Amino acid sequence: MVVLSWPRARVLLLAAALSLVAGLTACRRAAEPPAAVEPGYRIVGQWGRTGSAPGEFDGVQGLAVDAQDRLYITDAENCRVQVFDTEGRFLRAWGRCGDGPGELRRPMDVAVDAAGRVFVVDFLLDRVVVFDRTGKFLQAWGRPGSGRGELDSPVGAALDSSGNLYVTEFYNHRVQKFNPGGEPLLVRGGEGSETGKLHYPGKVSLAPDGTVYVADAHNYRIQKYDPQGGALANWGSPGTWQGQFQDPVDVAVEPDGSFHVADSGNRRVQWLSGKGEFLAEWRLPDQEGLKFESPSALTLGTDGSLYVSDIANNRIYKLEVVRGDRK
Repeated sequence: MVVLSWPRARVLLLAAALSLVAGLTACRRAAEPPAAVEPGYRIVGQWGRTGSAPGEFDGVQGLAVDAQDRLYITDAENCRVQVFDTEGRFLRAWGRCGDGPGELRRPMDVAVDAAGRVFVVDFLLDRVVVFDRTGKFLQAWGRPGSGRGELDSPVGAALDSSGNLYVTEFYNHRVQKFNPGGEPLLVRGGEGSETGKLHYPGKVSLAPDGTVYVADAHNYRIQKYDPQGGALANWGSPGTWQGQFQDPVDVAVEPDGSFHVADSGNRRVQWLSGKGEFLAEWRLPDQEGLKFESPSALTLGTDGSLYVSDIANNRIYKLEVVRGDRK
């Protein structure tokens, strides 16, 4: 029998105890859930500057992404539409200033259907202009007025899964629904602050389930309608706190019903849950070389990226949406 000296035995007992503690600690760590990942945003790309050359902007406005993840942008004061890939590389542009067929005066928003047709709403011409994906003029509809099918300063455009186009009108304080050929189907809104009413609305967006979200800019809220035009909910109040807005001008809806808001007057993007609860915000700090002053539009890419236009700086930001535990 081997007899251990007391000091040596004590060392071996201590080592065994430490090994046991380490094993128990590892088991406890393995059993602990991972730390929660908070929702938020991260810049992954940016491009644009003021000018009229390809890739430059003068009054950058609406955004839309097609099935191939090409980004369409209305360049309002340059009277044109520009197209980029997901990394901000310029692909093509079309449009010229005028009121003839296929010409534009102040294109404010854009939507692209499954067939690649590009719908542009023109604020000054009070009409919808339709192009193919290469910029070839196809048709136009709309005339100034406040009657059914007429338009007064259209600012927003969004398509549903059937190809019907929703258009928000700034001075008519309403949203209209048209079939793909331009026949009016539905009118909702009207000036006011009651639920369902609008006051100088911004842009419009559709959720995957067909519900309609409108940035009700001068009521400082987001309104939600069902596909038949019934008012379902609204969120927001004037202010600078979380979930409050100063001139919200656009909204982009996630598949889970949460939504991003271009909170223009507060120089930020906010993310709210489907119940209107604040989740996250994004803005840039005020320092030299970093400017984000007036978000004018939002759209989600096919990979879930969020594109944001800043009209004050004629710039596009591409954001990774950190969904965290909301995945």
